Amino acid sequence: MSMDIAAHEAWFGQYVDRFLTGDAEHDGHIELKREHSLRVLGHARTIVAEAVAAGTMDVVSARAALLGALYHDMGRFPQYRRWRTFSDARSANHGLLGGRTLNEERPLRDEAPAVRRLAACAVVLHNRFAIPAGVSPRARQVTRVVRDADKLDIFRVLAAHMRPGGPRDEVVVLHLPELEGQWTPAVLEAVRAGRLASYADMRCMNDFRILLCGWSFDLGFAASRRLLRESGRVEQLLEWLPSPDEVPQMAELRCRVLAALHDDRDAADCHPGFVEAPGDAGDDSDAGEPVAP
Repeated sequence: MSMDIAAHEAWFGQYVDRFLTGDAEHDGHIELKREHSLRVLGHARTIVAEAVAAGTMDVVSARAALLGALYHDMGRFPQYRRWRTFSDARSANHGLLGGRTLNEERPLRDEAPAVRRLAACAVVLHNRFAIPAGVSPRARQVTRVVRDADKLDIFRVLAAHMRPGGPRDEVVVLHLPELEGQWTPAVLEAVRAGRLASYADMRCMNDFRILLCGWSFDLGFAASRRLLRESGRVEQLLEWLPSPDEVPQMAELRCRVLAALHDDRDAADCHPGFVEAPGDAGDDSDAGEPVAP
């Protein structure tokens, strides 16, 4: 089975063009999502290539992961056209919108049934707080690729808007205020405990910075952590938080996050032989999407 998805990339480009209006601000956000989708595909190619070379991913799952990466944010385009926001809380779940759009547009119609099902699953689940219980090991592996690749590029997208006092796009930073020296205890405590923080708990930009640092715990593939480590963006976010000299909890946060970033092992559920133990699936709710921009 070929890994060439050039025809899908061409179709995707034409799909995105339909959302351009000629208004610079509107089209800037559409182009942001076009570029993001293609960069996520690029990260997915790196993760998939290493998994296939290691013998931990078959070609059907590999092709599905690439397609899931390309199409993961299909729902963002109708979302922004209708609501002028990328905040799911202010509009609708963009993963579900993406699944609905796949059904309406049918870009996967010529793919093998297994590829089609796996890619669609990844699109719908890529922004869930946790991958739900009962998802098959193969679908979980494919979804893990897309979730990792998505997070990796979101660090790039947000870096331009996260610097305190720097330029910011309210849509990209989810309309959160910059409140110097402030953070929400629930967000900080979640990440200090090695858990994902919830978008629903965020109240200011420092919360967003802390939440993003916590994504280091949720990257499944060693290749993903290596790519993020090489980018230096987590260290950058940590520098923009209150000083550990002034807030001791920040020192503990930094140690935990950087330790997770240097873990060179794949998570167990990144391999198709993974068997889920009772209680291992995490929260099956939508209480805060892990990936928003």
